[in-house]
Amino acid sequence: MESLEALRELLVPEIQGEVVNDHGINYAKLRERSPGAKLKKVNIHGVPDGSIIIKLDGYDQPVTLFKNDKGQRQRCDYVLFTMVNGRGFALFIELKSAKVKKTEFIRQFKGAECVIDYCDSALKRFHNHDQLLNTFSKRFIVFYKPRVAKQRTRFRLSSGNTSPEKAMMYPDPHTPSLKSLLAL
Repeated sequence: MESLEALRELLVPEIQGEVVNDHGINYAKLRERSPGAKLKKVNIHGVPDGSIIIKLDGYDQPVTLFKNDKGQRQRCDYVLFTMVNGRGFALFIELKSAKVKKTEFIRQFKGAECVIDYCDSALKRFHNHDQLLNTFSKRFIVFYKPRVAKQRTRFRLSSGNTSPEKAMMYPDPHTPSLKSLLAL
């Protein structure tokens, strides 16, 4: 929990998302603000108190530092930091409305990992926190709106989504639970 508080102190409030309590259940509210988006929102329920949501698309990407020839300036929509049963998790989340291109979301996840690495480095150098975010287990999730009406009636979850290349593809989410996303 100490590492989450340190992260909260590092970040400006404008890029922190919201965890709300509705009838005794905490929800992480994820929104897609693009005008043409078909998947407008996802609410993840069962998010513990003290969790942090970072809206990585909530700030302008500096264009004067990196080229974008390999996707260095891309990033996913959200990163949710949470503690479940004493274990820290970082969920990298992308919301997709159009055709899901694997190469695109892999670049977005890798770019987001770079941003989090930078946060970890800043916490180490300026806030004296040595072991912070690198102790969190990473999970990568793509929520998307399917283009066809036919789809499986049962969705299979797995805990193998620990790298951008193995991201969990979650079709048309309504209100997934955090524990189901972590496959706990």
